[in-house]
Amino acid sequence: MPRLSDHELGMHRKVTRRDFLDGVAVTAAGAAAALALPATAQAAPGTSHRHTPAHGHGHGHGRPDAPYPPTATGLRGQQPGAYDVAHAVRDGDFAPGRIVETRESYDLVVVGGGLSGLAAAYLYRKHAGPRARVLILDALDDFGGHARRNEFQVGRTLLLSNGGTVNIDTPSTWSRAARDLLTKDLGVDLKALEATVKGDAYAPYSLRSGTLFNSERWGKDQLVIRETGESWTSYAAKLPMSEAGRAALVRLYTTNEDFYPGLSDAEKKEILARTPYETYLRQKVGLDDDALEVVKRGTNGLWGVNVDHVAAADAWATGQPGFGGLGLAHTPWPGAGLTPLMHLNETEEDGNFYFPEGNASLARLLVSKLVPDAFDERRPDWQEIVTARADYSRLDDSDNHVRIRLSSTAFQVRNDGRRGAVVDYSRGGRSYRVRAKGVVMACWNSVSSYVMPELPAEQVTAMRYGTKVPLVYARVALRDWRAFAAARVSRVSTPSMFFSSFGLPTVTEIGDFRMPHRPELPTVVSLSATPGSPGLICREQHKAGRRTLIRMPFEDFEREIRDSMTRSLGAFGFDPARDITAVTVNRWAHGYAYEYNSLDDPSLFRPESQRPYAQARRPVGRIAIANSDSEAFGYTHAAFDAAVRAVSHLL
Repeated sequence: MPRLSDHELGMHRKVTRRDFLDGVAVTAAGAAAALALPATAQAAPGTSHRHTPAHGHGHGHGRPDAPYPPTATGLRGQQPGAYDVAHAVRDGDFAPGRIVETRESYDLVVVGGGLSGLAAAYLYRKHAGPRARVLILDALDDFGGHARRNEFQVGRTLLLSNGGTVNIDTPSTWSRAARDLLTKDLGVDLKALEATVKGDAYAPYSLRSGTLFNSERWGKDQLVIRETGESWTSYAAKLPMSEAGRAALVRLYTTNEDFYPGLSDAEKKEILARTPYETYLRQKVGLDDDALEVVKRGTNGLWGVNVDHVAAADAWATGQPGFGGLGLAHTPWPGAGLTPLMHLNETEEDGNFYFPEGNASLARLLVSKLVPDAFDERRPDWQEIVTARADYSRLDDSDNHVRIRLSSTAFQVRNDGRRGAVVDYSRGGRSYRVRAKGVVMACWNSVSSYVMPELPAEQVTAMRYGTKVPLVYARVALRDWRAFAAARVSRVSTPSMFFSSFGLPTVTEIGDFRMPHRPELPTVVSLSATPGSPGLICREQHKAGRRTLIRMPFEDFEREIRDSMTRSLGAFGFDPARDITAVTVNRWAHGYAYEYNSLDDPSLFRPESQRPYAQARRPVGRIAIANSDSEAFGYTHAAFDAAVRAVSHLL
């Protein structure tokens, strides 16, 4: 079918505030105006809301006009304007004007309110004592960094989804310090958490997976569904491609051929570590362009690039197909990536540890311990935190020992002799200064490299080596999911479209929260995309993808969402104008930490101390470096480990 018109897609329906700054570069003056809008408003530095009535109505509202970022729709994540100051500093164009001396002094200032920064604040106070004063600055309008919560209200139904970090991955491989923070300090019971996931919730509906072959690539729109238990030969016969392409796909998933006969395990892995997975698929398995089109994005979820630039050895270790006959031992090899090593070391105790809002629950648990009155329940536990109401107006209360100041971008951080350090930041178009005994830089390494003037040149180079993985997590609230039930699908892959796939949520029952899972009830659909530029090295692909995301207005994201879902499910009754009630696009142009790979990063074959990320994390005086960039590993436990290391330097 031809591409649908905007009217057919329901683009005329005002389901979101998509005119709110979307796709528009916000200047410093514009940022000041933005702070007055409901989605980004927060108290100015030094303002206290201690005596503001906290009995406002609405979920998460401590006062009628208090912002509640998780419910904001449209373009979220790194929202328009959030990085304007940082980009101006990078380009040498930032003019701070008069810097207001706030006269605020802290034991610790943390630059970056993601999981690493929040953990650093918590661990510092755990050792320094409860009277230690801490200020957390973050450029975004919500805390948690990539651990973002998306919240929808459809009628009387509360829907939750992660806007970034998904789950607690492979905790058996975590360091003792990171695991203790999770299970002892935050009190998360992993076995009980796993039991909240209802893996059989959709069983009564006999849902399967499908793939949309779109008209632009395949001649016509066709949804092909693989039946439960169907053989690969039977499934491939339904695909709109040549016999050679179908045979290649069957071979990919069923082969038991050893493509390297006579070689040892170590020799095979050495070859695979130097071979792109796409090259392996073409030369050894025999995939042609059609077959490759269907599977090329299988590596996107872990690395943010297609099979063209993931090492075949890394692909094998993470469960990608095509290696069934090689007989490889589950042991490491020189040049193995950190994610593959984590997969090789997983144990039977590792399971599906998942909150309905992703690891935003961990960020909220940390905030509840740092700012005791930030939630309606003074100290919600790991189950209560999911539905605990947050009052953002309390985060920057002058009476608190810990203050969280959002929409605040640090533009200079320097040591101040024996007195500690000075942090200058911009908020609402004005510049402010605070002082501290120590600073933890828990923002991106690239940001630190521009705002820390005392950094040695070689450390600046090391900090700028890695490039954040660009990604998009879109969330779509539906009135019901009858069309999915009619098609009998839970997830649809869209390999030749902007988004890679879309699907129904994992069903959880935790505390007072119940994710609805009957077709006539509302639900929230997840879509993901990792734009890049195949053929380039990973770091250059990430830069290209970042440029794509920064330039893309919300309407384009929304159009792609509606188009892919309608083409896939329109024949089963899906009507985007009727069924879609809200759209949130979590745009992470600077997404997860760059992970080194054996194709692009020679230092991966050398000791860790010789790798750029290890050189980049050296402390400078009273300024320590945290964040997952400093571990080159975009996982929650890496963020925790970085916080532990940074705090140990300052104590």
